[in-house]
Amino acid sequence: MASTSASVGGKAAAGQGLFTRQSSGLVRELGVPAATGIALASVAVVNTFINFNAGLVSFNQADMTLPLLLGAAIWLVAMFAYKYLLEAIPRAGGEYVYLSRIISPALGAMAGISICIAFTYILAANANFTAAYTPFMLTALGAAFNSSAISDAAGNVTSQGAIAAISVVMLLVVGAVSLVSIRRLAQVILALVGIQLLAFLVLGWLLITHSHQDFVNALATFSNHPNAFNDILAAAQKNQIPLGISIGASLTAVPFMVLNYNGVLYAYYVGGELKRPGRTYLYASVISIGLLVVVWLGVWLLMRNTVGLDFMQSQAKLGATDPDAYGKITSLQSSAGGLGYGLILSGDPISKILIGIAVPSAELAVDLAFVAVVTRVMFALAFDRLLPISLAKISERSAIPTNAIIVAVVIGILFAILAAFVNLSNIVANLALFVALIIVAGGVAATALPYRRPDLIMRPGQTELARVGGVPVPSLWGAATTLLAVIVVALIVTHPEVFGSFTLTSVGALVIVLLAGPVIYLIARQMRLSRSSIDLRLAMRELPPE
Repeated sequence: MASTSASVGGKAAAGQGLFTRQSSGLVRELGVPAATGIALASVAVVNTFINFNAGLVSFNQADMTLPLLLGAAIWLVAMFAYKYLLEAIPRAGGEYVYLSRIISPALGAMAGISICIAFTYILAANANFTAAYTPFMLTALGAAFNSSAISDAAGNVTSQGAIAAISVVMLLVVGAVSLVSIRRLAQVILALVGIQLLAFLVLGWLLITHSHQDFVNALATFSNHPNAFNDILAAAQKNQIPLGISIGASLTAVPFMVLNYNGVLYAYYVGGELKRPGRTYLYASVISIGLLVVVWLGVWLLMRNTVGLDFMQSQAKLGATDPDAYGKITSLQSSAGGLGYGLILSGDPISKILIGIAVPSAELAVDLAFVAVVTRVMFALAFDRLLPISLAKISERSAIPTNAIIVAVVIGILFAILAAFVNLSNIVANLALFVALIIVAGGVAATALPYRRPDLIMRPGQTELARVGGVPVPSLWGAATTLLAVIVVALIVTHPEVFGSFTLTSVGALVIVLLAGPVIYLIARQMRLSRSSIDLRLAMRELPPE
């Protein structure tokens, strides 16, 4: 790409057009390792332990083996759809730039503005999540250093004020780290992902080297309750918690695991900074999906072998439905899942430290990745004049959208403080549905690409796109992605007790978020028409400059 110094000043290009400078200012400096780090960080690798627990709470008699495999398959299909989109439009902005250039600027604005709002809220939610898991981290560190003071501190950081303070501090750290170049940021993210993977390896080793009876004994010792394992099973039976495996329940849990992989393809959001975008994105995505399948499925099967599915189901359900009965048996945090099992099996301080810091490392990596993602969407919107042009300003020193980063972090802090003191669950109840709709949008864009903008994917000298059964290959991948995503949406909508209820408040919030983009686009289009006679609808057929 062009050097940053050539574009930072934002000097007007020749003539009056949509774009005010000849270069975006972003630099293509991310290779496969960096793109892989961003993808894995966006997923939050160790969060799957918490998600396993949440899945066992939400679905009776569910086993996560089949959902993990089918969820990965759905993202693998989507990966090829997004590959064609990125090859056609190798720019920052994700679904916003794809939809606006292929289908409609209004639809692109709908996707872009709503993604900015949702992803900024996710920044806050991840910070609050870190604060909520701080007691577990302190418990682990207290055990590692044999310090009752650290362990006792776990009970002092559970208030709303403490959660708000921890969340704000974390987001300030995220903001500070995000001000380095994208290449340096990717290195930090890779280090944090490495800590998570190391925690997985440690847990896997603990599960391999300990028998089921070792786990039973370790739970008894940790809980100061000689029969803790059997008492949890007995309490679950008393509460009529169904145990075992149901194929139907496992299939119903597939959307849950699809959401568990969410973020694994997010390297396309920084498409304007990827070297050889199509190739880099494809390799990074394949590595990320493959690694997650091996690690997640491997640890799940090890937990089934050493801990037992019946116990995991009993612990998850009992901890969620009758926490008083569970608390009388053990102090092990039920929602910690596999991390909790690793903590009680660990006999050395290093393992306890790694297990304790795994969740904070994951959430820090997630927020760093999401700041990179959401600011590139803001940047693309601002470059098209749908947001203030100052958000598209690129730092001459680090080649990053500094103003967009500041705005994203400030809004995230406001969301985090609000969420710490006010229950927002009814407002954001349909976030899972929104995430699934993002996949639908990508699938639709890829399906339409060969028909509406064949000029973007035709290579020089090429007169015909590759077809199968008369249908262009990109459209086949796009249609398959759309179909699978629509099935996921249908399962989410028909299971509101798991994925979020549909109330007047939650649906209203979703509608407002989705309609904000088209409204902003129509206002911006009218303003440009009246001031410079430029029609945004026509001008936005042009790709943003490199």
